[in-house]
Amino acid sequence: MKLSFISSTAIQNSMRQTIRQAQNEMTTASTEATTGVYADIGVSLGSGTTQSVNLTRDVSRIDSILSSNSIVNQRMTSSQTALSQMSSQAQKFMDQLVALRGNSDDSSIALTQQTATATLSNVIAGANTMVNGEYLFAGTNTDVQPMTDNSDAATTEIQTALTQYATDNGTTVDQLTGEQMTDFITTIVEPMFTDDSSWSDWSSASDQNMSSRISNSEVIESSTNANESGMRYLALATTVTNALAGQGLSQDALNAVTDQATSYARQAIDGLNNQASELGLSQARLSDANTSLNAQKTILNTNIGDLTGVDPYEASTKVNSLETQLETAYTIVSKIQQLSLVNYL
Repeated sequence: MKLSFISSTAIQNSMRQTIRQAQNEMTTASTEATTGVYADIGVSLGSGTTQSVNLTRDVSRIDSILSSNSIVNQRMTSSQTALSQMSSQAQKFMDQLVALRGNSDDSSIALTQQTATATLSNVIAGANTMVNGEYLFAGTNTDVQPMTDNSDAATTEIQTALTQYATDNGTTVDQLTGEQMTDFITTIVEPMFTDDSSWSDWSSASDQNMSSRISNSEVIESSTNANESGMRYLALATTVTNALAGQGLSQDALNAVTDQATSYARQAIDGLNNQASELGLSQARLSDANTSLNAQKTILNTNIGDLTGVDPYEASTKVNSLETQLETAYTIVSKIQQLSLVNYL
């Protein structure tokens, strides 16, 4: 008979290797049970890893566009709010002008001028609104404050021009007729605001608006600027009122000032509403683009899940099995370590 001897040390070493292997497998299984995807995609998918990487890159690209679109939408929403406030102020000012029509008492004129000053102040504040460190109404010059209050210089220039106009027509300011006043405003004052060279004293904005890519194939204008007609005509209406209404004009001439200022205020409201409408169209396109991008992202994530996803029930079962295996191995090692010849002598 031949006897074979088995070393307890060899058994311990074998158990230790089993434990290490089980611990590594348990780490992998725990990660997969928690995340729902393979712990090592390269090992699990092999050549299919390229497809997974491409799909993941596409999802990252969509996330980047969606993040950019969120900033674009914030800019346009803030612009819409500012335009709405300007339009509301312009409407209140126009209502005051309508109430002044036919009146020449000093208190009514003073109240209208106060309203004009407040309106212009609100318009300039709205035009200089800043979001995320960018001026909303500066066009592409987002780091430059778009609008400056040039009303004092413009008022002085208008009043000086009015005196000269009256002199050139062989009369005085208080004797000007309504027809003459209308001619003065439309031919001399209005170009101070409608000509780009003169408007540059008010605005530093660029005529070119911001453009934003909202999808792989779509680019929109995502801002507006202070050079549009709405802000020009509102500045014109308020400045004409402040410069001319208190100059001791005849009732006929004062009515002409009121009528022209009312007309400019109405054009300002129309211009502001047009700006808001254009931004609204861009916002609608942005919303549609986001809907499409999110749908694409869902499809891509589904494909990624099909490639890299694991059965969470199977992974959990494997974790439990490995835990049992480790506990058994630890018990065997512990028992072996307790073996001693002393116990048998």
